[in-house]
Amino acid sequence: MRSYHWPPVLPVVALVLMPFLPFVNTTGLWLGLPRMIVWGAFWCLMFTPALLLSERLMRGREEEP
Repeated sequence: MRSYHWPPVLPVVALVLMPFLPFVNTTGLWLGLPRMIVWGAFWCLMFTPALLLSERLMRGREEEP
């Protein structure tokens, strides 16, 4: 796996493991919303910087001689 594939892996793993994490899959609220909604929304938003970093790493590899 190339180095530019790694940044988006963390959000994917966080979303896949969401139902199995005991501190997320409980009754309770974070910021007035259910914990799973906050967790999912946060990691969905983290896809953008992860993909940006991945894109910059890919472009950096292309510019190398």
